[in-house]
Amino acid sequence: MQTLQFHVEQDGEWFVATCHEPEMATQAESLDTLPAMIRDLVRCRFEEGAPQLRWPIRMHFAQDPVLAAA
Repeated sequence: MQTLQFHVEQDGEWFVATCHEPEMATQAESLDTLPAMIRDLVRCRFEEGAPQLRWPIRMHFAQDPVLAAA
């Protein structure tokens, strides 16, 4: 099965997610909103019915994120 793989890096206050095959990128101000931004990008990138819309999306983090519990 094919996978859309996004490489995630932190750039200052922003998180940037880049997919190289096919080329596309998005960004978000938090890790909480990044998955929604990636899903929106994929839905906009491919036409309705495209097989890529059924592929799993994997986020690969360049650095391990540090999350606060509170």
